[in-house]
Amino acid sequence: MAAFGFSLSLAHRGARPAARPVLDAFAGTLYAAYGLTRLLTAQTGPGVRVRRSSDGAEADIGFTPLGALDSAALLAFAGTASAYAVIWYDQSGNGRHATQSVTAAQPRLVNAGALDTGPNGRPVLAFSGSQNFGIAGAADFARKADNVTIGVAGLSSATAGSAAFFSASKGANLSWYRAGILHTPTLAAARFAASANDLDNPPLASRGYVMGSWARFIGRARFLEDGLDFAIDGATTMVALGTSTASVDSDSTVRIGVSPNGGAPLYGQMSALVLARAPLAIAALDAALQGTLP
Repeated sequence: MAAFGFSLSLAHRGARPAARPVLDAFAGTLYAAYGLTRLLTAQTGPGVRVRRSSDGAEADIGFTPLGALDSAALLAFAGTASAYAVIWYDQSGNGRHATQSVTAAQPRLVNAGALDTGPNGRPVLAFSGSQNFGIAGAADFARKADNVTIGVAGLSSATAGSAAFFSASKGANLSWYRAGILHTPTLAAARFAASANDLDNPPLASRGYVMGSWARFIGRARFLEDGLDFAIDGATTMVALGTSTASVDSDSTVRIGVSPNGGAPLYGQMSALVLARAPLAIAALDAALQGTLP
């Protein structure tokens, strides 16, 4: 009888429904959303497209019924080779996929047959200073925006300079930030930069950050309210932007893992990135990002 009861328990556990994807509450308000888990119920396509180092072959990798990246399919495709991300698919439905065609600049998911993983053993994108993405069709992310929100689940192991998780340039000047989240190890802090104009030295909000630790970073610029909010793991710092106006009418270069001009390369890992042209609720977004930690 004991064995019979155990088999019933296993069957019940195997049949349980998938958890609700963490960003469903924000559906319709997102500019773009990238993750190594299924973030929205409406996402039925793959999470990443990967390249195998042994022969250059590529394959799309989707999600399991419970919403995790299909690690078994990823490892079967990679074999004893390494696998690198060519496309990180936008799950918002807006088609703003993050792409990298240069092989040496593609973040890694599998290292010689072994998954790159976070503390809970789930897949991550690994950046070692030369890897980054551009985002197709995202030049208007901060153009004439009343608000922008950036959320990141990741870690930085940079020991010098700065390391950018996400950046959008101010107009044509690629050395200036319209909006960005970066780690500055000499300050033992992470910072959120945002400005509504195209002047140098944007306002910054800073919070202490322990290098090499996984965290949930959220930057929110409320341009019409002259407010800049930066949260790490739910604790928030608020500063004034210095101007109360919508962001200026100019396009930006938008990058993941590097600053707009190619500086501040990321040494670290990421599992999710969320972008919105709206003032998303920090507590709700922080709880959602917590569900993407690897």
